[in-house]
Amino acid sequence: MRTIPRLVDEIRSYYAADPDLLRIVINATSWVEASLAIGLLGEKVPEKSLVTGANIREAIKELPRCPIAMAVDFETLARVADLTRVGSGWEREYADPAGDYTIVLLGEGNHCYDLVVRAEGRTYMWMPRDCDEDFLNPDIIDLVLQRSTLLKNVIDLVGEMGLAFSPIFYLSLDDWRAEYAETLFGEVVDVFGGAPEESHDPGAAFREERIRLLEQERGSSGEGGTTWMG
Repeated sequence: MRTIPRLVDEIRSYYAADPDLLRIVINATSWVEASLAIGLLGEKVPEKSLVTGANIREAIKELPRCPIAMAVDFETLARVADLTRVGSGWEREYADPAGDYTIVLLGEGNHCYDLVVRAEGRTYMWMPRDCDEDFLNPDIIDLVLQRSTLLKNVIDLVGEMGLAFSPIFYLSLDDWRAEYAETLFGEVVDVFGGAPEESHDPGAAFREERIRLLEQERGSSGEGGTTWMG
């Protein structure tokens, strides 16, 4: 399996094509929004690279959200992860081809309250203000894609905290969509206020919706892009 830095490097080459849509793919908690964004990007970005974007999303989605109860205390983590205590934080500077940066963990004992990244004189909070809308602070997504080692080093810190990290990576968009078909249906139901009254079998309604979406995808595949829920 390719490493996280290689995944980031691959998708970066297409980031300029439409950064707003790619941010949605990677960072929006709504599966419907992410799927729609992938459908629109299909006109500009090869499917292989869109799968890469979906897999980066899976990695980000599986990261624990602050505040975090770690399996070790900060003194132990500092020894394992080579962190230095500076004021109320524990930090380490990292090198990257695009420029050095510093990761700062804020917390005490075995509780990590937040994670901060400093780069080029700016400070970025890792967590978003609204965790219902985004996995990460939207302002840090650009930095994650610019510094190919940043996401990997955060993942490494999670492992050194003694926490599980087991994302599922996909080989195709069909596999990714099939995995989240039920989530898609749930979001659609939430938006439109419930399943049709004449449907007495919720499972049947789900199957019909999934078939409709798959047929729509096949019908549009010959036009240079995939329209999902168009």
